[in-house]
Order: sequence, then structure tokens, then C-alpha cells
Amino acid sequence: MNTQAIQEHASRRERLFIAVRLPEDIQQFLQMQVQPIRNKLDFRKWTDHRDYHITLQFLGDTLMSDVGHLRAALRNVAAEFSRFDLQLDTWGTFGLEHSPKVLWRGVSGEIERLHLLQSAIVQATKELGFEAELRPYRPHVTVARKYVAHLPGMENNSVKNLVTEPVFHGNSWTVDGFVLYVTRLAQSPMYETLDTFSFS
Repeated sequence: MNTQAIQEHASRRERLFIAVRLPEDIQQFLQMQVQPIRNKLDFRKWTDHRDYHITLQFLGDTLMSDVGHLRAALRNVAAEFSRFDLQLDTWGTFGLEHSPKVLWRGVSGEIERLHLLQSAIVQATKELGFEAELRPYRPHVTVARKYVAHLPGMENNSVKNLVTEPVFHGNSWTVDGFVLYVTRLAQSPMYETLDTFSFS
């Protein structure tokens, strides 16, 4: 890479965020549960199952020249944590009940550990100038965005009534680290792993 290319890379901005990535088998399990819901509800955007994740912190447009310091801070956070277990839980929505902005799947298990991890990441990135969201942290997996309407034959059902099938157990997994994602809006899947941070 020549000097000009290095300078261009350093001055480029990428939209970054930090997340717990769902393992492939859990992504596929959730995809199977989402399929019948897609036949009942019309959302403008359904998440590609390969993009299923639990956001820890959204960083926004970030200079690539700052990523080295970010990586170092996140490695330090990861070194302070050990593995913990989570599992998929109940469905939920954000926004108005009759016209939700987001359809999501909750998580349960060692939630305190997840909250501690999120807080540690927010604190570490705050020292680098990144700002945390003001709203309380609510861990979830986003499944769909921008509700449009019920599909034919489902008009008399609320969104929540259509996603209340029993929660299947046995869909737990061990969280052994987290990832730094970059968003590629024109691609599918949309999120590309920039780096992985494994627990000690």
C-alpha cells in the first residue's frame, strides 16, 4: 500500500458497532421461527439471518485512523471477561403496538453478565470520545423493521398476537466474545466483521 493509499484509508469513515454475534445454529433456528411470521406480517425490512446479533454499542461513522486505539481498548475489555450463557426468549416490539418500528426477539440467561459487558464497553469507548445512547440498554435481536401492514386474512390480529408462539427451549449458547462490525448497506448480509475479541 503506497503512502497516498494509506492516507486515504486513514481518513475514510466507516459505520461501526460492537455486538454479540449469534452462532450459526442459533441464527438458523431463529430464521425457522421467523418464516411463518413473515407470512402474516408485512415489514419493509427483514433482517438477513446471517446478520442476527445483540448490539452492545453503536459507534457510528468512525475514522479508520481511530480503529487501532478502539481495537486496543476492546481487547482490554475482553481480557476481563469469561464465557457466559444466553438463550432466545420472548418476542417484542418497539414503537406503537398497531404499527411497530421494530420486531425483535429477547434474550435471557446470564443477563447480568451481558449488562456488565455492555457497560464496560461503553466506559472504554467513552474514553476514546464515543458517546453512549441515553436510553436504557435493552438487549435484543432485531428481526424486522418498519411495519407496513397485516397480510390478507390477518387484519384482526395484533402484531403481538401473531408472534406469541411458544418459546422453544434448548436454543441456548455460550458467549465467548464479541465482534466489531462494519455496516455495508448495499450488501447482504449487511454486517461485516472487522475484528473479533475473545474472552480470556
